[in-house]
Amino acid sequence: MRSSVADYQVIRALPSTGAGQSRYLCRPPQRLDQDDGHVMITELGVDAAGWRELASALSRLAAVGYARSLALIEVGPDLDPGGAGVYLASESAPGGSVARPTTPLDPVAQTRAVAEAARGAHALHETGIAHGSIDGRSILLTERGAVLAPPVLGGPPGAVARMTDWRDVVVLDPAILRGEQPTRSSDVWALAATLHGLLSSKPLYPDIDRDPNVTVVQRILFTRPDIDRTLPGGLVETLSACLADDPSDRLLSAKELADRLAVGGVAVGGVAQ
Repeated sequence: MRSSVADYQVIRALPSTGAGQSRYLCRPPQRLDQDDGHVMITELGVDAAGWRELASALSRLAAVGYARSLALIEVGPDLDPGGAGVYLASESAPGGSVARPTTPLDPVAQTRAVAEAARGAHALHETGIAHGSIDGRSILLTERGAVLAPPVLGGPPGAVARMTDWRDVVVLDPAILRGEQPTRSSDVWALAATLHGLLSSKPLYPDIDRDPNVTVVQRILFTRPDIDRTLPGGLVETLSACLADDPSDRLLSAKELADRLAVGGVAVGGVAQ
C-alpha cells in the first residue's frame, strides 16, 4: 500500500470504486486546515492529454453543489511512479458505503440512504449530468448523511463497471449494457436496483447468482427483473415504476423516487420513513 499521495499521508486503503479506481483514507496537509483531519483520495487515470476534459467535468460537478453529493476539495497531479496520474481529494465517508457500511444498517436506514443519494442524482440531472455508475459503492455515508460519489472521472470512454461477479452489473439499466449513454432514466433504474439489492436476499434476476459472467450479461439484456414480492407493497410499486422496460413508463425523476421513499411514503419493515 502507498504511504502517501502527493502531500497526503495515507492511513489505510478503502474499497475501490465500481470502475476499479483506488481510494485511500488520508491525513491532509496542514495547508488545507481540515477540521476533521481526514479526507478521501481517489486515484484517477488521467494523463496530460486528459486534463482539459477532467477540469471541465470537475467544474460542472462543483457547480452542482454538495447538498447530497460528496464534497470535492482539490485535484492535482500524482507524480509517484506507481500512481495513476491524478488524485482527487474529497470529504471522507466515516460510515463507509451502503454496500459496505462500517456499522450495519437496518432497512429504514438503507432506504433513507438511497433516497438521499437520489436527491444528489437529481441535482446532477438538473445541470445536464447523468451519473452512469450508481450502485451501493457510490452511496457514501458521511457525517452529514448519505451522499452520492461523483461519476467516474478519468476512465476510458464507455467503461461503466469492472465486472468481477454479477453484483457489479445487476444494477445497470440494460440500455447501458447495450452501449447507450447514461440518462436520468438509467440512473433512476440504478437507484431502484441498488435499493432492491439492499433490502432483499433474492437477486433482482432469479438465479443470476449461479450464472457465469457471460450469462449474467445475457440475463440482464434479455430477461426482466423480478421484484421480491415479500417487500412492502408500497415499495414494490415504487420499484416497479423505476424498472419499467420502457423508460417513458418509469418515474420521471430521481427526485420523485426520493419523495416516494421519504417520510410518509414507503413503509419498510413495518416502519414508515
